[in-house]
Amino acid sequence: MVVSIEDKGDRPHTPHGPLRKMLKLIVESDNSRFLGNRIGASLLLLGILALFAVAGYALPALFSRFF
Repeated sequence: MVVSIEDKGDRPHTPHGPLRKMLKLIVESDNSRFLGNRIGASLLLLGILALFAVAGYALPALFSRFF
């Protein structure tokens, strides 16, 4: 059975998920009119970056103990 695009409806596909939220934070930290929103989005992005840095260091160190 072949399903065409018309069978799915006319509504456009809007992506949702963590990647879209991350991109919205980047845009908000750059283009928001309000200083509070810019600072909040920038701090949240820095926090996410710090989590990746800690995970990038801690996980290999943890695995090296067991393997």
